[in-house]
Amino acid sequence: MKKLLGLSLLLVLMFALAACGSTEDVSTGSDTSKAESSEKEKATESEDTSKKIDASDQSMTAAGLKVGLGDIKILEDKIQVGINVENTNSDAVSFYPDMGSAVIGDMQVDANMFMTDGNISGDIQGGVKQEAVLEFLAPEGKSIDPASVKEIKLVLGDVTSADYMTTEPVEFTVTVE
Repeated sequence: MKKLLGLSLLLVLMFALAACGSTEDVSTGSDTSKAESSEKEKATESEDTSKKIDASDQSMTAAGLKVGLGDIKILEDKIQVGINVENTNSDAVSFYPDMGSAVIGDMQVDANMFMTDGNISGDIQGGVKQEAVLEFLAPEGKSIDPASVKEIKLVLGDVTSADYMTTEPVEFTVTVE
């Protein structure tokens, strides 16, 4: 009986966490996610107060790691950022964007590594491409007004080479219109 009750509780918890916030309509900016995102976007546009922008023109290279953005969705309680990376080196690099932060006006929102949708942090081996949707949560007791956001500064951390001799920061400033 206790096992059945425990299993039931676990299933309820899993469904509750799955319903907390979907990242399905946030593109990571890679070629495979762009087509899927536009169809899902049409179905969800009408009912929420969020703001979504296409930041796929934003990219940079740090220590041989190409980093590109996809969609950015601003909600009252969080910001979702689609991101894609490609390691152009033959050796691994280390990168932890899901431990980064975003600055909106005078508010800093920190990424939550447990809510990242996809695998993008840690050691990225040479030639590997990865993508994810990062979630930056508003501080407890505060909310974000999507309509008033004009700029987002993303501070995603450093890319470090395998020999620790090269470390370069990954930062983006995205204008929101």
